[in-house]
Amino acid sequence: MDMVRRPYPTYRDQTYPATAAVWRALRELRSKPPGYASTGPRQKLFSSALEQSEQLFAAAASVGPASRPLVLFYGLSQAGRAIAACAPVPTDKHRLNGHGITAAQMDQPNLGSVTLKDKGASGTQSFTQIATILGSRSLPEETRLADLWASILEVSLWPLQAATRPHLSVSREAYQVNTNTLQATVSGLPKNLQDLATKQDREEGVRAWLADYPSLIGYRFQSTGAIPDSGPTSWDPMQGTIGCRLVWDVVGGEEAAQLKFDNIAPWKGRSLSDSTRVIHARFGGDDRVMHPLLAWWGVLYALSMLARYQPGQWTAQIDVNRSKDAVAIEYLLDSALAAVPELILAAIDEVTT
Repeated sequence: MDMVRRPYPTYRDQTYPATAAVWRALRELRSKPPGYASTGPRQKLFSSALEQSEQLFAAAASVGPASRPLVLFYGLSQAGRAIAACAPVPTDKHRLNGHGITAAQMDQPNLGSVTLKDKGASGTQSFTQIATILGSRSLPEETRLADLWASILEVSLWPLQAATRPHLSVSREAYQVNTNTLQATVSGLPKNLQDLATKQDREEGVRAWLADYPSLIGYRFQSTGAIPDSGPTSWDPMQGTIGCRLVWDVVGGEEAAQLKFDNIAPWKGRSLSDSTRVIHARFGGDDRVMHPLLAWWGVLYALSMLARYQPGQWTAQIDVNRSKDAVAIEYLLDSALAAVPELILAAIDEVTT
């Protein structure tokens, strides 16, 4: 029997700024664009692309799921042009060309089975250009939509039905000078791992689960048995998840410890603080972590292609009376209206500071 899903709000939900305030911050940038968009053609490109992006997101808020992915994707695509305009890239690299990504298996009834892949040479079209600019991995091999969807923090409560590994939250703790170790609490592990009979079984179970998260490589458990060791702060009984503490040997003091943490979880995204970040499971033939804006880009691209080229199938996917994924789709499309503008603003900050 399927569990009844309960949409419990989180503390994180209540700390995000109002979407209107985010767009005001983006609008403010247009009179004096940052970075390489401060003068000349790049300045005009930055301002006009952000204007189009804002209008497209406003239009997306006024339409339903049948058309919203089309408008959202192009709103994000235009914002990508603004990001590229202000980034420290050569003049011949700041203009985005083509989608740079393709979708396949779109005729499958299971939405999560749609696959995504880079198109063409790395860094030559929009998706891979933005990946290069943001220092992110892309999708060199075919990746299931369900896996990419699961990497997005904002929709973790409403994943697709297709089974996949969820993202994990990583919270950095103090660097221990006396032992030259970095500690972090990893949250989001399945609750049933604590039910394994022996300490050895629990360690093996946790290691097997974490094997799909390659950015954690080199860790050891803080305590024998792996769990329980972190107390209630990383346990979420309502969502059925638990956590554990991991330790890495790091020589070189606080600066080296911060670099190690940045390598484990490169991007803050919309996290509560710089010390709490998100990592996703391995997918698509590249063990690096994907920038959260690129994950949204890939998912919205796939949904826009379905809505545009498979309208009959898309209508069936968003029918709550027929599709188990319909509410998850609605939730993602609603979440995009608030989450993506914040990530756009964060990306502009990343490439100009």
